[in-house]
Amino acid sequence: MQRTVTTSEGPDTVPSPGHEWTVLFFITEPGIGERVPELGGCTTGLCSARDAAARFARAKARVLGVSAHAPGHLAEFATGRELGYPLIGDEDLSLGRELGVPEVRAEGRALFERAGVVLDRTGAVRSLVHPIPDPGQHAELVLAELDRLASAT
Repeated sequence: MQRTVTTSEGPDTVPSPGHEWTVLFFITEPGIGERVPELGGCTTGLCSARDAAARFARAKARVLGVSAHAPGHLAEFATGRELGYPLIGDEDLSLGRELGVPEVRAEGRALFERAGVVLDRTGAVRSLVHPIPDPGQHAELVLAELDRLASAT
């Protein structure tokens, strides 16, 4: 699978051709925890990936966030949190569905559950990290999966 996606920084390719791994951090929706507390933690999860940027780089992984939102809305969020990586706007949930990411219904619409997807260079799903019970551990769980995958090759 290779596809062009619309991100908070413009068009991009998934998987990233310049990296061994592409890691997609799926979140429900930035800021939803203020309205639906049980779905909170999106900012925490995305910031955990930001804070582990050097570790993802050492693992030869490109990080992208994904939300069922319009890319324009996500650009402001990404800039305000200084994420350092783009967010994909998957408004129709097609990318997440193609990759098998679980969904949740909230406020009358379908959103992604918090998950991590690791793609190899060909775009094959090598791991679906789910559930993510603690948003603060989102990056750690994905990094552990990258370590496992690297040691298996």
